[in-house]
Amino acid sequence: MKKPYFIIYIAMFAAFLWLDRFFKNLVVNHLALGEAWPSGGGFARILYTQNTGVSFSLLAGHPEILIALQSILFVVVAIAFVLTYRRLRHPLLQTALCWIACGGLGNLIDRIRFGYVIDFISVGTFPIWNFADMCIVGGCILLGIYILFVHGNSAKEKEVAGDDR
Repeated sequence: MKKPYFIIYIAMFAAFLWLDRFFKNLVVNHLALGEAWPSGGGFARILYTQNTGVSFSLLAGHPEILIALQSILFVVVAIAFVLTYRRLRHPLLQTALCWIACGGLGNLIDRIRFGYVIDFISVGTFPIWNFADMCIVGGCILLGIYILFVHGNSAKEKEVAGDDR
């Protein structure tokens, strides 16, 4: 993989971060806290909520701890992205890390600006989430697929081919 692919990941990161901000601003500007659209309910709807914790409201009311933890995790994932790009350069791994970093930064921006994360996607009885959460979960799924099905096979292929990179 050549260097121009790095630009694609930066563009993807920026586009997803922009989408996260766009959707959150749209919800905040058009719905009151606790208001849903469509208002009649249904299986899937937009419901404006503010989450002061993380998944399932864990650590609610401790913004300083959450900001510190999220900042550390963002830096770790960003460093992992750069290091793996230089060494492994596998598109599935890079995409996974890009999505995780983007989602983490999107929620970190909310937490720093407001002290809470704006959540708005309500599906069934599942907890309410947002676009950044979707990036994090999607990235974790891709990372799991990479670890389970690609990473071990790539290492074996390199040994057989005698490729040290």
